[in-house]
Amino acid sequence: MLQSVTRNHGVNAIDGKGIELYDANGKVYLDLNEISTVLGQKNEHFTKRMTEKLNGLVGGKIANSAEKEKFYRYLSETTGNRFQYVHLTSSGSEASEWAVRMALKMTGRNEVLSFWNSIHGRTYLSASMSGMPRRKQGYAPAAPGVVYGVYPDCIHCPFEKQCDNCNFFCLKFLDEKLKYESSQEIGAVIVEAYQGAGIIVPPKGWLKALQDWAHEQGALFILDEIQSGMGRTGKIYCFEEEGLDPDMLLLGKALGNGIHVGAALMKDAPEDFYRLALVGGAGDTEFTYAAGCAVFEELLENRLLEHIAEVSNYLEEQLFELKEKCTTIKNICCKGLAASIELYDKNLYDDVMPKLKENGLLVGPAANNKIVLRPPYVITKENIDDMISVFEDLLK
Repeated sequence: MLQSVTRNHGVNAIDGKGIELYDANGKVYLDLNEISTVLGQKNEHFTKRMTEKLNGLVGGKIANSAEKEKFYRYLSETTGNRFQYVHLTSSGSEASEWAVRMALKMTGRNEVLSFWNSIHGRTYLSASMSGMPRRKQGYAPAAPGVVYGVYPDCIHCPFEKQCDNCNFFCLKFLDEKLKYESSQEIGAVIVEAYQGAGIIVPPKGWLKALQDWAHEQGALFILDEIQSGMGRTGKIYCFEEEGLDPDMLLLGKALGNGIHVGAALMKDAPEDFYRLALVGGAGDTEFTYAAGCAVFEELLENRLLEHIAEVSNYLEEQLFELKEKCTTIKNICCKGLAASIELYDKNLYDDVMPKLKENGLLVGPAANNKIVLRPPYVITKENIDDMISVFEDLLK
């Protein structure tokens, strides 16, 4: 029997509902680390929309359709009609890769700036742009022309600065760093609205300062909202609350609720000849249009976005109360329904992680002894209470 080349962190679930998964023995797990199937298991509206589509046309040879127009309209209107083009792909990795390739083509430059600890995908260029060692170790050489800045992880600042008075020192350091590491040909700056690896949220104003810096260099500013976009924070996107106006916006994961689709939204695009390289892929189909529309319909018309905002506030309150009770917790970081619990002790972290699964909590691991929480959007306050109860028992 074939085996997966990657480790399986999941469970042998045979059924589920909402954020719950059930195994063959009747054990119930709370899925607290799901960034794609954000509507949860057996979402009635999504299931109905997909079933209807499977009974109709699903291929990618349909030049135009009501479903496509509706999906494009959602993408356009929710982003303030600021983008002129969209390229749909099979994944967020492809969206990242193509966005940077197009940005370099349009600027005539040959370098892209990314950041430490970032995740932009698993394809050759997107993995090379990901500032995580394990994405590249053993797979040299990385793609040429990628340079890195320091993302503001203020709790673990490599410069030992204080966030409230450093005046974005990591951004100021960028000019000095690139003087020695860059050919001064940066045509694209790609950055996550918050870093999904460990849930690292930049201080207010940093992203806007970075966008301004990118434009001063003559580079295009590409905002990666593959993890943060489509409702995760209680807003459809992060960029507006940060006062950003990106040249390109990247979406994925939640965009299709588990159906593989990514999107690169662009204010401009290369001339027609160079767009031929974009033709193909499995993202531009009737099936993906329907999946994307179903997610937007749940968020906007069925008021799921309001629910996310409410339970996000409750999650944050409960996590900070947990920190007060458990001296083993070093730090809590929250951004909507994305959160991390950082522990002081590595030995405790190594001991607790398998016990969380044994106690029915499926969470994500991260560096610096972090327990990562990214539940489906349909999580309830009761689910959060059950989760907190387990954490209290294991972390006191």
